[in-house]
Amino acid sequence: MRFILVDAKRIEEAKEKLGDENFTYMMQFLGIEDYDATRMKCCCPFHKEDTASFIYNPKTYKAHCFGCSVNVDILDAYMKGKNGTFGEAVQKLFELADIPYSFGEYGVKTKRQYRYPKVVECSDKTQIYDYLLKRKISPSTADYLDIRQDEYGNLAFHYYDLNDVLTMVKYRPSRKIEKGENKNWCQQGSDTTPLLFNMNRINPSQPLIITCGELDCASVIESGLTNCVSIPLGDGNTKWIEECWDFLEQFKEIIVCHDNDSSGVKFVKEVIPRLGSWRCKVANCPDFVPTKSGEKRAIKDINEVLYFYGKEKVVDIILNSTDSPVPSVQDFSNIPDKEFSDMEGIRTGIESLDKEIMCLPFGSLTIVSGAPGAGKTSLLYGLVCQSLEQGSNAWVFSRELPDYTTKGWINYILAGPRNVSEYHNSQGAKYYKVNPEAKKAISAYYKGRIYVYRDDFGCKAQEIFSSMTDSVRKYGTRFLLIDSLMMVDLESNENNKFEKQTEFINQLIQFALRYNVAIVLVCHPRKLQFGQSEVGMYDIAGSSNLSNLSHRAIGLRRVGKKERMGERNAKDTGWITPPCQYHCMLNIIKDRFRGRAGAEFGLYYDEASRRFFSNPSEYDFKYSWDQNVYQDELTYPIVEIEEEVLGTIRGG
Repeated sequence: MRFILVDAKRIEEAKEKLGDENFTYMMQFLGIEDYDATRMKCCCPFHKEDTASFIYNPKTYKAHCFGCSVNVDILDAYMKGKNGTFGEAVQKLFELADIPYSFGEYGVKTKRQYRYPKVVECSDKTQIYDYLLKRKISPSTADYLDIRQDEYGNLAFHYYDLNDVLTMVKYRPSRKIEKGENKNWCQQGSDTTPLLFNMNRINPSQPLIITCGELDCASVIESGLTNCVSIPLGDGNTKWIEECWDFLEQFKEIIVCHDNDSSGVKFVKEVIPRLGSWRCKVANCPDFVPTKSGEKRAIKDINEVLYFYGKEKVVDIILNSTDSPVPSVQDFSNIPDKEFSDMEGIRTGIESLDKEIMCLPFGSLTIVSGAPGAGKTSLLYGLVCQSLEQGSNAWVFSRELPDYTTKGWINYILAGPRNVSEYHNSQGAKYYKVNPEAKKAISAYYKGRIYVYRDDFGCKAQEIFSSMTDSVRKYGTRFLLIDSLMMVDLESNENNKFEKQTEFINQLIQFALRYNVAIVLVCHPRKLQFGQSEVGMYDIAGSSNLSNLSHRAIGLRRVGKKERMGERNAKDTGWITPPCQYHCMLNIIKDRFRGRAGAEFGLYYDEASRRFFSNPSEYDFKYSWDQNVYQDELTYPIVEIEEEVLGTIRGG
């Protein structure tokens, strides 16, 4: 969706041109007749007072109330006094300042094939007015937010984009909601877009207040702070960050007002890094309110603060939002207790491996190494697929394979053996294709969920970090794959290449911790000694800090034909080297989380689906894109060797 974002410099130019007339027009828009034109002050229009404390500052072109701390410029005054939108306010400002400006597609529906909702026509708001008054929200605030009443008496929230085009309508009952009843729903027959409620009445030069519900937004506005929006579809859905990205990037300060429950705490933890922790503050509601009986009643959200404590308390909570005075440190006693077994992360999908390492934790860096042909690509893209299946979007940097090859490889893994067909060319060579219907469903499955670094963009480290940062913040990616280190331009030379590698590793670790994501970096092994196939701690090419600093290091090696056959003694009465049944061996070179290393796991490989697996359920794993119900049991392609024959081989 294309939004009209007005150039902030042009707005300041218009204010500067008006000069002290800003104050005169503000008084006019707000309907204030009793004011001191010389000293440019009056009683605050946003709270009751006897002494004038609403004072205009000619340097900032804003008026500040020294009683309730509200800041207002000419745009705020127009929106509040004239019940206008930001677009209308800017047009009025440019008109007054006699500054020409093209608003392009303002007021135009810009989404093709989008089923725009219909305005909820209403001539009576009695039922919703009564309900909102019970929640301490006035009819004037309801009208300001264009909250309407449908034919059944439900609240109808109109969501407008920045072009003032109605883009979504959401409803909720205007009464107490019974257990099991739908709390919210959107207009039938129309599409939905995760916009922010009230975003078309927001002044980008003021701090943005984000709440978790329309009535929370109304409560903040009722209290006098009008630069407030609400997220659209609950605090478990963060698609609004991506949809409203350009709009959000305008603000120097964002205040997040969350609900007082575990979901609200999780919401803050996820959105603050994406919005930018350097500009975010958190408004914390009190936990309880004392009742007449002396007991404590839990406070759920900012609307309940308004109900139990009043407007001044709401303003106090918003204006005294918390942040860390020294962002780089925290009080040691405030560090939460966390066991590794409780950490969130990406599971590999290999049961025996997940039992050992549990997961690739968010906030960690894992290095994967192995000789060419060892199976790194299948392992890595299998992790990408598992990330999606477990609800985490993925970002991929892969200059060793072109984009279309990466896409094809992932398609095979997601398709699995049931959705891949075998073909032969005219020379009899065998090859495989993903079935067309499966490919179509797979494409829909990962649309908007996997982001691949473009082949035509630069490979410098800071360019890659910039892409990672934008993707994590805008698209919510939580699994990031860099394949490989040698394809990253560290801008190094022979004298400082190890220093640059160490710097890069430290930056990756800091990034993982800052954004709470899991990063996998592929590092090639140095030339191994004759007869050596397994990659050890110090066999990774480059600085020793690559493996020393990472949280975990994993090595892969391909099992050769001779090793698979094994070697008998001269009399053929026993094994000198027992046969290895696997196609690949995975070795945990280092594991800082578990404090141990050396565990080895055998993996099988399916050429058709390019999957690694160690048992029938992994071989026939069905990703959630596949809604087919299969009655037949898939033939398992592996004939297990008796366990006692395997000698000391572990895993599988």
